[in-house]
Parts: sequence; structure tokens; C-alpha cells
Amino acid sequence: MGMSLQQEVVLLREQVAQLLAINTQLRQQIDRQQVQIDRLVKIAFGHKSERVEGPTLFDDLLDDPIPNDTQPEPPEPIVLVPKRKGHGRQKNSADLPRRRVELVLSEAEKVCPCCATPRVPIVETSRERLDFTPSSIFVRVLVQPTLVCRACEQAGLDPQFAKPEFPAEPVPKSGVAAGLLAQVLVSKSVDHLPLNRQVSIFARAGWPVSRTRLCDLVMKCGELLDPLYRLMVDRVKQSFVIHADDSPVTLLRPNRTAYAWLYLGDASQPYTVFDLTAGRGEEYPSRFLARYQGFVHSDGYAGYNAVHGHERHLGCWAHVRRKFVESQTSDPAKASEALAFTRTLYAVERQITIEQLVGEAVVSQRRSRAGPVQNSFGEWINKEHLTVMPKSPLGQAVGYARNQWASLGRYLVDARFTIHNNVAERAVRPLAVGRKNWLFIGGDAGLPTASVLLSLCASAKRHGLNPWAYLTEVLTQISAKPTDLASLLPDAWAKQNR
Repeated sequence: MGMSLQQEVVLLREQVAQLLAINTQLRQQIDRQQVQIDRLVKIAFGHKSERVEGPTLFDDLLDDPIPNDTQPEPPEPIVLVPKRKGHGRQKNSADLPRRRVELVLSEAEKVCPCCATPRVPIVETSRERLDFTPSSIFVRVLVQPTLVCRACEQAGLDPQFAKPEFPAEPVPKSGVAAGLLAQVLVSKSVDHLPLNRQVSIFARAGWPVSRTRLCDLVMKCGELLDPLYRLMVDRVKQSFVIHADDSPVTLLRPNRTAYAWLYLGDASQPYTVFDLTAGRGEEYPSRFLARYQGFVHSDGYAGYNAVHGHERHLGCWAHVRRKFVESQTSDPAKASEALAFTRTLYAVERQITIEQLVGEAVVSQRRSRAGPVQNSFGEWINKEHLTVMPKSPLGQAVGYARNQWASLGRYLVDARFTIHNNVAERAVRPLAVGRKNWLFIGGDAGLPTASVLLSLCASAKRHGLNPWAYLTEVLTQISAKPTDLASLLPDAWAKQNR
């Protein structure tokens, strides 16, 4: 027997409901995919800046720390225009060597065409032009004289000889001096030139070296400089706050992903150290920061949890802002509301910088101006958390801020804390340039060497040093096994050579 009309209606209604549910799911999936497409298009072809212009929702709090129940129309924001740098050609540095080249007239032009009297110089006009001489390799010949006492020799006594000792070499029996070794290290760790390219460059300069030999020299230098690196690591772990970040690198034999962990010491321990590991588990930062009792400023990666135990973690407002910027394509209205809060918090920090406040004055301004804004933002986060879709871009941004909320507010209570972890992101960014050049690290044995060299070069740059001059001096002195390694640290060396 066929179905009755009423049964067919019920069946059709069930099918329609199923189709509507499927349609809703597909629409949500399409919306999520479209958001990802828009984000990838922006990354590939659009501006990558996270700055969002516009008024804040709480401009009145910058002048009145007490929030009102009824908020007036927000006034026009005061745009602080930074002083622009001068345009045009910069003057040549006075530290650059000058080579004088005199222009000469021919013999006929030196004679006056009127009376045939030789002309005499009366004034000089000079023009400076930057020029370049390709780097050159030279052979340093160390001559060891031997002296003898002729008086003892004439008296028939045992001859008395004396001769100076040859200086210690960074890599004994290699035939390569500290300056050339420093050039290899700086080219690799600062300019990110892979060794195979350096082979070609040195060949043009007259040194036909193989890549295998350069690898051996780099490894030997890493072993020589390791005690200085260990000293820097110990100093960094004495910091009150450590800024931390990580970045992936490719590791061969076998092919897998390694990670470069970055740790920035604070102003009292101004060193930048790397720790390259074969994985990204929490055991790596736990091992590196063993017995560290200070604060860790990082993103929300759970690998640092064992170090700071959630009690000594400083969150990053830049990461919160970034996630709301990414959600603008899917929910621009809500994302703009959230970004208005973050703009206000950053406006407070800019004002503190402009007024050059320090110590308790910073804490007072943050608590009175940024504190109410953060409290209002927290209420907004909790309200949106109840209605937003968790897997949507806005839901992920809200969830991230909510999970990190306790750590995000700690910067209000101490002037030594900062609102974001951008200083670590800027320090690790050159590594991304290096990955595009040298592509990979050969094996596990290369990780400690890379940690040492990247740390010394980054710390030298942090103090405004010439990395080549610094490494040349360090390689020269450390090969003689000095008793005071602290004098070779970048900050100490900078003070001695200024």
C-alpha cells in the first residue's frame, strides 16, 4: 500500500528540514573558506600592517579615569604626527676613509694663452663620491726573530737564545686567521649567506676553499665561542623579564622541522640568545630556563607553561589585536569594536612614551587610564563569548583573549613590563630572511653551533657593534684562553671600545 497524503507531507517536511540544515552547514563552511581566502589574498597581495585608524570607544578615559554610565559622543581623536625624517641624500659619514684624487690639467692648459705665463693654483673645489673596492684576502706573514747573546757566545758560555711566542690561533693548524673566520661567521649569521655562496665569493677573491672546509671552520669556531655563549645564557636567566619567541627551521638527515627559540634579556642583562632544538615540546624551554624565577613575556603557546606556571606569564596585546584584525573580513562591526579597545590601550602607552614617564608614574597612568578600558573590554569579551561561533575568526579571537586575560593585565602593575612582545618578534624576524637563503640546517650537530653564532651576532647588533670587528677581537682573545670571559661580552666590549 502506498503512503497516505499525510505521511507524504510529513516525509517531505523532514526532507526539507534536512536540506535546510545541510544548506546552513554548507553556507557556514563557505563563509569560513571565504574568510580564509580573503586572508590569504591579503597576505599575498595586500598591506600587512595591523594598524587600524579611527576613534576609540573610550577617549574620555584618557582624561577622566572614572568611567561614566552614560558615555558622550566620542570626540575627534588627537592624531600625534611624528616628526618626519629628512628626505634627500644623506651626507657621507665622517668615519669613512678619504682617498684624495687630484685632477690635473695638461701641460698646454697650464700655460696662460694670453701671455704664455704658467698659471698658479688659487683655490680648490672638491666633490665627494662614494666608491667601493671589492673585499680582498691577504696573507699575514708572522715573522719570529730569534735573538742570541753574543757576549756569552764569545766567552764560551752556553748560548742564550730568546724569541717571541707565536700568538694562539682560533683554529690551530688551519692557516686561517681571526679576521677571515669572523668574515665567514658574519656572512652566514648576519648576512645569511649560505656557505656554498661564500665559496664562490672567496674564489673570486683568490681563496679556492671548499664548502666542507668552511663547515669545519664554522663548527670549530662554535666550539671555541661556546663558553662565552654559556655565560650569556646564565646572564639572561638573571633578568627580571625575559621576552621569548620561536621560529621554525628545516632540519635535514632526516628531514623534519626544528625550532629556534629566542630569549631576550632585559635592560640589566642586555643579551639576545638563541636555543635551536629538534622539536617544539615544553621540555625545551623548561630545560633552557631551568631554575629561572622571573617573568616570561610571550604569546599564548602552552610550551612555556611549565616555566612560568601561569603566574609569571605576561601576555601580548599585539597578538590579541592581530586576531581581531584577521576577523574583520568576517565580522567587521564586532572586530571594529574590539579594535577600538586595543587602540585606546596603545594610545595610553604612546602618551607615556611622549611624556617620558618612568617608575611609579608609569604604573599610575596605566592603572588610571588603561585599567578602566581593560575592564570594559573584559566585559565585552565575556558577553561576546556567549553568542559568537567558537570556530569563526571572531570566535577564535574572543577565545584567545579570554584564555590569556589574566596574563594580559599584568603589564599594568610594573613599569618594567611592556604591553606587547613585539621586541622578541622583531629580534627573531631576521631568521625568516635567513631561511630563504640557507634553506636548512644540515643535521642535529649543527644546532648548537647555530645557537652560539646567532646569539653572539644578534647581541653584537643589539649594542650597535660592527659584528665583524667584535668577532675578530673575540676570536683573537678567546683563543688565548682568558681568565675573564665577562670582558668579552658585547656590552662590556662596547664600553671598552667607545
